[in-house]
Amino acid sequence: MIKVGDRLPEGKVWELPVEWFAGCPTGADEIQVRQATQGKRIVMFGLPGAFTRT
Repeated sequence: MIKVGDRLPEGKVWELPVEWFAGCPTGADEIQVRQATQGKRIVMFGLPGAFTRT
């Protein structure tokens, strides 16, 4: 579990830059966690799947 002040582990996340719809030709962009957060202070939060459009 990550605690306040810990460094994030190396990994990847994906961001969908547009609203997805069936047949959408746009895929998710891959983001390297270390590159995206280097030299920055960040706040992370998450939402359960209950708040998705599915």
